[in-house]
Amino acid sequence: MSISRSAERFVMTRGVATALIICLLGVSLPVPVGAHHVGVFTPKDDDITKNFKHIKSAGQAGAFEVALKLFDDGILHDTMEKHEKGLPSGLEDGLRASLRARDFPGVELRLSIFLAFLARERVRDARARLKNLALSPELRRDHARKILNAAWRYYNLADFVITRQDPKAAAALRVAFEDAQTYLGGMMVDPMWAASGEVKPAPPDDGKAATTVALMERTLGEVIRDGARIARSGRANEFLPRQ
Repeated sequence: MSISRSAERFVMTRGVATALIICLLGVSLPVPVGAHHVGVFTPKDDDITKNFKHIKSAGQAGAFEVALKLFDDGILHDTMEKHEKGLPSGLEDGLRASLRARDFPGVELRLSIFLAFLARERVRDARARLKNLALSPELRRDHARKILNAAWRYYNLADFVITRQDPKAAAALRVAFEDAQTYLGGMMVDPMWAASGEVKPAPPDDGKAATTVALMERTLGEVIRDGARIARSGRANEFLPRQ
């Protein structure tokens, strides 16, 4: 997994720490002109992420009956059914079975698979928007930036599990989210990201943006497939805490 180039500078201590972690993992990643400071931004919740947090909190508290009801009655379940054909086989049934079995690692893994799926769908939408020649280059980039912001909303909540499942993929995805914004002529401060106001956007690079977004889509697909395989084998508790 390689989208590498050398760093010109880091503007935040968090960015330096991220780079060191990536080096320790042995991952070759891009570092655009602006520094990496992935993780400083917590996106606003939508109804899906609110429902996810309620289900997860109930499970962590051992209230699995409550968690099951929150799932069955919530928008997360409705959205999962809407995308049933595109999801790994048996994901919904497996999630419900894990809730009934009070298997929190199984619950958490399956929830993260679904969030990664939602993120990938939006990354895919961003990639399609970048290819839409009916739009001006500026409008293509603007649409793609906003769609990637929406993708980050879901990936951000799945990152803990994905980091436990595949640290290299998680590190690559976090950095790629920021790189894509940079190559699109923005930053992770636009419009929802939190970072230093002193950092100015780099000139856009449509080719590198398209390459980075394509890599994100592929990596999320791999994470989803691997997660589903682990979930089906009942091995989530090998890398996730019981509660």
